[in-house]
Amino acid sequence: MSVISEAAGAAGPYRRLLGEPALRGLAVADVCARLPQGMVAITLLLVAATHASMTTAGLVVAGYTLGQAVTGPLRGRLADRYGLERVCAACGCGYAVALLGLLAGSLAGSPAWLLVAAAAAAGLIVPPLSPGMRSLWSAQAPCTLRQTAFALDAAVFDLAYLTGPVVASALAVGVAPAAAVGLLLALTGAAIVMIGRRSRPAAGEGGLAAPARRGGPGPLHSPALRRLLITGGLLNAALSATEVALTGYVRQHHALWASGPLLAGVSAGSIVGSLLLGARGSGALAGETGRRLPRLLACYALGLAALTAASLYAPLIAVAAPLAGLFLGPSLATLFNLASSASHGASGEAAGGGTEAQGWLNSVMNGGAAAGAALAGAAAGQPVLALALAATLAAAAAASSTRRRLTFGSGAGR
Repeated sequence: MSVISEAAGAAGPYRRLLGEPALRGLAVADVCARLPQGMVAITLLLVAATHASMTTAGLVVAGYTLGQAVTGPLRGRLADRYGLERVCAACGCGYAVALLGLLAGSLAGSPAWLLVAAAAAAGLIVPPLSPGMRSLWSAQAPCTLRQTAFALDAAVFDLAYLTGPVVASALAVGVAPAAAVGLLLALTGAAIVMIGRRSRPAAGEGGLAAPARRGGPGPLHSPALRRLLITGGLLNAALSATEVALTGYVRQHHALWASGPLLAGVSAGSIVGSLLLGARGSGALAGETGRRLPRLLACYALGLAALTAASLYAPLIAVAAPLAGLFLGPSLATLFNLASSASHGASGEAAGGGTEAQGWLNSVMNGGAAAGAALAGAAAGQPVLALALAATLAAAAAASSTRRRLTFGSGAGR
């Protein structure tokens, strides 16, 4: 009975969060927004590979990712200035045209440069759903449940990257590439509608701050956010390096089939960690959350160090992979929560740069992922060394967050 009572108590914050109809709708919108993110890379890859080489398909994915990173802060700033609903709707229309153009070009056997250009255009104007979701959670979740909201968001994000590739590949290969593109666009459209509805302030409800039409220094004016960008870049570099290192490891052991289960194990551990963090249902204050981040990142670095040690004896790596991910989700949830706090005034009222702040963080983390993949790729001939590199990057992220902790702890830089 005590175990049941403890489980019920742990689920309490989630029950309170999802007990509110508005927040329950926001959680559904979160799922619709995240699943396309998990689907898009494999969808683009399979669409482009219909009549083109894998080299071209890889460039298509790279073009999309680069475009997304380049304009992330701008799309976030436009959403803060003109309203999330309006910007998502406008970007969504262009996004659909670009992806359908890519699909048509692929089926028609168009030149490689045209396919890459279409994918890059889609990335440039992808709706700012991810930063918008975090802004909405920050604005609408009660302070005492904000940690739970960001933990739930992190768990949904990981779950999307577990299920998205499976769904997309099943549709693209089993039905047709157009089916994967169609579902991706349908889910994106549903998310735009639901997020747009939730971003309109209503009587008696929370909402995003009124669009700020006047220019300003933007969220980068916050020293706290600038330090968070460094931490986020290093954290995502560690994650990307881990993915490349694990793939290189199983390839070296002639078991490439195991790459998917191992990466899924890391994601599963991350989901469990996120849900456990959210079950605590506390830590709304930036100072407390800021003190937690270095500890979480240090534990993540230790998990990667344990994964590196386990790689010396292959049977242990399947056990170490979920443990390595256990502190990843909580670290990401805490990082995004702090980015939200960094774009708020000392009083806690929104300062008008929440979506742009999350956009900057997304872009820098995408850059960190590219750098981490490149570094681990260079060491792929020695996967154990590549895993050690990932652990070092995570330790560097922990060190950078330790320095930044003082800013949040004193309330400065907010």
